[in-house]
Amino acid sequence: MTMLLMQKLPATAVLAALLAPAPALAHPHVFAEARLEIETSADGRVTELRNVWRFDEVFSSSVILDFDEDSNLELDAGELAKISDMVTQSLAEFDYYTTVTVNGADVEIALPEAIKVDYQDGQLLMFFAVIPKTELQLSGNIHVAVFDPTMYAALDFLNDEDMMVTGASASHCTRSVVRPDPDEIIAQNQDSLTEAFFDTTTNNDLSKLLATRLELDCK
Repeated sequence: MTMLLMQKLPATAVLAALLAPAPALAHPHVFAEARLEIETSADGRVTELRNVWRFDEVFSSSVILDFDEDSNLELDAGELAKISDMVTQSLAEFDYYTTVTVNGADVEIALPEAIKVDYQDGQLLMFFAVIPKTELQLSGNIHVAVFDPTMYAALDFLNDEDMMVTGASASHCTRSVVRPDPDEIIAQNQDSLTEAFFDTTTNNDLSKLLATRLELDCK
């Protein structure tokens, strides 16, 4: 957690820990069920990548305690807007936890609208779409992963159907969901994973290697 966030939001330690840089940890402390939809156009372009995150009840309850200013055990529109503002600003540094590559090269993304926040059935929801900064054609090998590089939060795609391609060109590419085996990944990279690696936030290689990803093979 950065000192800036600690000064501005002393009562929101749990939410700030999710959103601010923090030392990489051995296991996550916040859990969310995630869904990703890659929308395509009729002319074979990726138009937006839609994300939905539903957070666990323990974390959601902590957010209510911190942001429920009128103590009615609910989050009204104004309170949700404050969470939205904080999330939108904080996640920008991490590209909104969304990584896109084409043939191994990174693709820059942008957030056209603020992250929307809701509270339903005792759980906090965040939903938003990011767009490629430049035109992204459905061509070559496109990989998309959504993960927290600090490893504080676990964004879990419980089913392969939670990572989908939608829209007019959805059938243009062969789709596969890759779920790396943590033990295998760590064994393969044992020589480079020193104690210092786990104590820094400047290197997110491990979190990227462990992340579930959607791979598209487009001809």
